[in-house]
Amino acid sequence: MNFHHSRAPLTAAELKRRAEALMANGKGKPENLAEAEPADLEAGDERQYGPTAAKVLRDVKRSVALASQEAKFAVFTEAAATLAEAVASQWVPKSVMVDRLSEIAIAHGFFGHERREVEELIGQYAERTSAPKQKPDQSASGAKPAKRRLIAHRASDLEPEKLVWVWPGRIPEGKLVLLGGPPGLGKSQLTAFMSATVSNGGHWPCGEGSTLPGDVIFMSAEDGVQDTIIPRLMAAGADRDRVHIVSAATKPDGTGRKTFSLKTDVDLLEEMARKIGSVRLIIVDPISAYMGGSDGNGNVETREVLEPLADMANRLRIAVVAVTHLNKGGGGGNQSALNRFAGSIAFVAAARAAFAVIEDPEDDERRFLLQAKNNLGKKCKGLAFRLEQRLVGDEVMSSNVMFEGDHVSESIDDALSASENRGAKKGQSGGGKEDVMQFLKDILSAGPVDVLEVERQARAAALLEDDKRLSKSKAFRDARTELGIKSTRDGFGPGSRYVLELPDASWAPKNPMGAPSQTRAPMDDLGAHGEAGGPQ
Repeated sequence: MNFHHSRAPLTAAELKRRAEALMANGKGKPENLAEAEPADLEAGDERQYGPTAAKVLRDVKRSVALASQEAKFAVFTEAAATLAEAVASQWVPKSVMVDRLSEIAIAHGFFGHERREVEELIGQYAERTSAPKQKPDQSASGAKPAKRRLIAHRASDLEPEKLVWVWPGRIPEGKLVLLGGPPGLGKSQLTAFMSATVSNGGHWPCGEGSTLPGDVIFMSAEDGVQDTIIPRLMAAGADRDRVHIVSAATKPDGTGRKTFSLKTDVDLLEEMARKIGSVRLIIVDPISAYMGGSDGNGNVETREVLEPLADMANRLRIAVVAVTHLNKGGGGGNQSALNRFAGSIAFVAAARAAFAVIEDPEDDERRFLLQAKNNLGKKCKGLAFRLEQRLVGDEVMSSNVMFEGDHVSESIDDALSASENRGAKKGQSGGGKEDVMQFLKDILSAGPVDVLEVERQARAAALLEDDKRLSKSKAFRDARTELGIKSTRDGFGPGSRYVLELPDASWAPKNPMGAPSQTRAPMDDLGAHGEAGGPQ
């Protein structure tokens, strides 16, 4: 910005006024924007719109405040033009431009002009931000719609930004982080621990620093809110006033309920975050349940769904932790951990960091939290934890994460391979009914899934032996009975298939991550009773 005006030498009174205009006292948090002190406004602007936009808003306000009385209105007019350009370049919303210009005008008594005159000036510059540009000889009646264009900024116009960590070295502010692992190892308890630490501004394990207190938006498609999520938050010691649990969204007409979708509802998530104003962390557990019917195995489609979420997180400086699962992988399970995250590789590509929860091959009760990817920091050491039961209310028990005091040096690939090989040697098909129930809730949370695909993923997760069908596994039979899972036939004739679905799941989006999206499942495999595609 360039505010150059010739001025007479400043008097002592003007120098005093300059100093007062630039000072920000520390009276605490204002009740509303109009009563905010400069320091409060600048911090809020930087958090909501980023350092570059915050600098523009700060400069226009100070330039008017520091101008001589005779030059104030001229400087104000140039400030309006500068903010209009910032709106056109999508640095700040138009409503913010109008509000700030109005606040400046009121603070300076409308510069000796009629209030209506100043408001009309603001309105004219606001209109410029949305009106399509015309050629000189083009009449308004013959105006053509604005052409498609690229949105770009000159590198020299952008200020470098310091990377801020919510969890130092692990969870960066404004970025997407993946948390993967087999079912039943404590991923959801870890998200409760993260929520508690952020909500309290607490300390991270093993002396990894602390975090500023902030609010958390928590989305879980699998666990009950009052019987599971709330007890876990209580066991972790969360400040529940700062944890906001999203259970659903309304339909497009504003009525009823539907599953939140990353494909269509990110604007609602952003609106909620802006209204709260101090959100530092968003939990999405599992991300496969919120893909809005998109096939999570397709790279292009997955990127299109994740991009709005990543953009929102970056604009608002909010960390997003998305929970997912690990596949067994091909080649005898020798793929790297980075290639084992479920669904499209686009999930791992979009995330700036990825971590996996793995069972200690030497101790059934011990878990590792190990790094698979970190594009923004140095390699993190591993953490070890156990799950303990805590009484959080009258006859209400919940599990809680307890970290060990020292880091561990295990390699994620070695630990994953050793854990799976140990299970194979013991003849395990994965775990007991609880592990299988969690797996089935995960894979069916987004809607019906072909039974052959369920079997494929169960084998990949080492929960089902290679030569076994679901109906022959006692753990799966018991889990299906416990969850009330229905087996239904989809279609008729040679192209038909059998699908599994959770009860009362007709509202769930189709084609969950990991399920075939368009083509029917192959019918070559024999069903549980010997016929092709038989009921499972």
